[in-house]
Amino acid sequence: MKPLTYYIDKFITAVYLLALAGGIIVCMPGSGESEEGIKKNVNIRYVAAVSSDMDYMTADDFLAGEEKAADREDIREYLEKLKRNGLIEQEEEEDEEAKEAALDSEDDDASDMAEDDAVDESDELVPDPDDWRLMLVNKQNPVPEGFEPELANINGSMYADRRIINDIYKMMDAAAADGVDLMICSAYRSYDRQKTLFNNKINKLMKDGMTYLEAYRIGSMNVTVPGTSEHHIGLALDILTGSYTAMDDGFGETEAGIWLAKNAADYGFILRYPSGKEEITGIVYEPWHFRYVGTKYSKYITEQGICLEEFLKGGY
Repeated sequence: MKPLTYYIDKFITAVYLLALAGGIIVCMPGSGESEEGIKKNVNIRYVAAVSSDMDYMTADDFLAGEEKAADREDIREYLEKLKRNGLIEQEEEEDEEAKEAALDSEDDDASDMAEDDAVDESDELVPDPDDWRLMLVNKQNPVPEGFEPELANINGSMYADRRIINDIYKMMDAAAADGVDLMICSAYRSYDRQKTLFNNKINKLMKDGMTYLEAYRIGSMNVTVPGTSEHHIGLALDILTGSYTAMDDGFGETEAGIWLAKNAADYGFILRYPSGKEEITGIVYEPWHFRYVGTKYSKYITEQGICLEEFLKGGY
């Protein structure tokens, strides 16, 4: 009889092959399970990443075939997350520290849900200036000096504020359950990475014949100036889909773009740069860029058809 480790290794290898194919792990509890847990589809293609030391991937990188599939360590970590979230059977023996962490996370989620449910959406919602979810970052409001987000891994080389990780997973899983393929191509970005992206944009525009000032003005409406990007605070995601990886207006007309516009608010996200709000946000329409504000605010902002600046200013 072969040792248990032999079968574990075989299992991990099989999961790894599914990841390479951009597959879906289907968890099927036994017939004795409750109806609620009979079948859950978990999309493991959350992230397109090019290497372990990069925090961003452009759509051009993806089209060039530089997608990096999750390695075995990614899969092991992901399976552990599934266990903690009750999506697959728990091991009989759990580390006490892991138990406490899971309980703390559940308490936080329950607290947030209770707070969100208490909001009467028919009334005007007043923003809380001290709420971390409403931190305003734009050209007039750069990231506070010395600010360092508390990050957690989404998957691959992608990171976001640790407090929004569960809602990211819930949104991606919900899309997968609806047959929609969502793919995060950018989450947290360091200042240096944003500086590189911005300078690349400026240089490209100048090569096309613009002066530096012209390139700066136009470029800053497409790539935010370093220090003024929401990606610095770990609350923003750029999301595309495998069948449409161009960052342009057309993404908003895809199945994935339509699904996000309709459902992202249910998971605490808003379309950050809507069409028609360019003069307020200072950024062109980006149907792929979503910002976390929590469901307490996301549903209200989306229903009112306003942008974050308008909500925080009031009087719209």
